[in-house]
Amino acid sequence: MAETDGRQTRRRSIVGLLTLGMAFPMLVLYALGVLGPLLVDDLGVSRSSLGSLVSASFGVAAVGSLWAGAVVDRIGVRAAVVLLFVVSGTASLLMFASTGVALLAVAVSVSGLAQALANPATNRTIVEQLPAPDRAAATGVKQSGVQLAALAAGLCLPPLAAAANWRVALGAAAPLALAAAVGSLLVLRRPERDRGVSGPATKPPPARLLPKPPNAFLAWIMTGQLFLGCGLATLNVFLPLYVHSDLGVPASRAALLVAAFGVAGIVARIGWTRLAGRQQLLSPLLAGLGAAAAASAVLLWSSRYGGVWLAVLGTVGIAATAVAANAVAMLLVVRDRRTGPIGHASALASLGFFAGFAISPPLLGLVADVAGFGTMWLLLAAQFALAGAAALRLRSREVAPGPAEAPTTPTAVPAGAGPGSRGAS
Repeated sequence: MAETDGRQTRRRSIVGLLTLGMAFPMLVLYALGVLGPLLVDDLGVSRSSLGSLVSASFGVAAVGSLWAGAVVDRIGVRAAVVLLFVVSGTASLLMFASTGVALLAVAVSVSGLAQALANPATNRTIVEQLPAPDRAAATGVKQSGVQLAALAAGLCLPPLAAAANWRVALGAAAPLALAAAVGSLLVLRRPERDRGVSGPATKPPPARLLPKPPNAFLAWIMTGQLFLGCGLATLNVFLPLYVHSDLGVPASRAALLVAAFGVAGIVARIGWTRLAGRQQLLSPLLAGLGAAAAASAVLLWSSRYGGVWLAVLGTVGIAATAVAANAVAMLLVVRDRRTGPIGHASALASLGFFAGFAISPPLLGLVADVAGFGTMWLLLAAQFALAGAAALRLRSREVAPGPAEAPTTPTAVPAGAGPGSRGAS
């Protein structure tokens, strides 16, 4: 009984660490959105410039994703998760030290390195260090860390900024990230070859400089992730500013809408991935979630005429659909080994997602500057609709797992497998 309790405690600890591993790198996105009104007033930045700060972070994340899978495959999950937290903490410290837009851009660019590591490191940790029946639930919970960051940003950062300033609020995550790095050293197992486990010695193949091009199946996952990233980045950067400037809601209350987005996203990611773990095919679910997210974005557009309550409905609707679609797509990467080795496939899926985050905010921020938020929200609906359309194209290539392969039981990838290997089959 004590041994069983110990295993359960360790599993919870791993999932908790992986959830934080997803939260800390993404905190910059929600922090810039929540504190956007303060940054606009204090630094005199435009809406498009605020979007460019986010693009600096996710542009680095997109480029870094080309190498992130190889890095994780080479150094192993324990070192990769520790590195993830250290880089996140460093980015937060740089934000604290920022005195202007230039240094803040450097800080958010550093956070992009952590974002690039997040999915490859956490996905491979799930495959290597958790039993197969726990992987679908663990994927949903750890993906909800992104929305945990939204919740923390919406609830905690405005009071911190009011009590001190926005720099203190942006730097507050640094000690927590460094503490999580220490926790990772204590909880995560070292690779067997480092623990002296008996067996034939294996030398990991050299990591590729760049990942292999995706096959058609993974390419459509990446396409859907691209449009989801475009839509979610636009929403999170500009929602508080829109609610404050166009709907007349005080900035502190506008931040609560980001917190509501976080709560709805946490529930949605956990709930939809649990359901998805029991499905034979995930592409129909992804298509439906994309269509529902587009409808929710139209509700957000209509709030210009119907009031803030429609903005609340639209925001929660997007959290319950688009946010969940990202988690379901990542579950597809974890469980379907046709996408390739887990680190390689996770990195390329993240590349699509981060590319959307880098591309959309400055472009749609410019649209908001020129044509207003109404036009921007309609373009947001189109982005989510395109994500759903990509899932429909994915449907023609997805196959149901065979009787010997349960939907939630991907084969573990050997420690140190390089991105050029098949890993699991």
